[in-house]
Amino acid sequence: MQTKMVSLKVILIQVGFISSIMGVALTFSLALLACTKSSSTQLPTTMSSERPPQSRIALENSSWRLERWERKGSTVALVPQTELSVDFKGNQVNGSGGCNRFSGYFKLVDDRLSLGTLDATQKGCDPVVMNQEVQFLSALQLVSRIGSDASGRLVLFYAVNADEGVLYFVPTE
Repeated sequence: MQTKMVSLKVILIQVGFISSIMGVALTFSLALLACTKSSSTQLPTTMSSERPPQSRIALENSSWRLERWERKGSTVALVPQTELSVDFKGNQVNGSGGCNRFSGYFKLVDDRLSLGTLDATQKGCDPVVMNQEVQFLSALQLVSRIGSDASGRLVLFYAVNADEGVLYFVPTE
């Protein structure tokens, strides 16, 4: 059976039917992000107890699971029993947003990573999971820099306006 793929924009439109609670939560989150000021235009760095990220990491034929997510220096609580993942093969990226599968293309030049438009399946899930998925896919599309830390985690840095964040991935077996 072939899974129908749609653009992320279509998913965002279709998510509106799930629950007014999700809409309110998402609107509140986006409004809070828009109102926050950043004192720096630099991308975030790792926590002080860790070494700075290395600029080189091999993405070819690699699979990763999100272990930690930081936004503006604070840890984002991940929804239990969800797995957020990314897989890289050739110039394609795919993975799971916790509910739906996604796919797209990426380009890596030195430590600069950019992802094209991500397409995702249309499966509906609990509103809390869907909210996390929308935020995760949005963060992925805003990734601009890649690195690794001393423990070998894949570190993806993203930023938009005052929202700066870091996604920490561990290899999957």
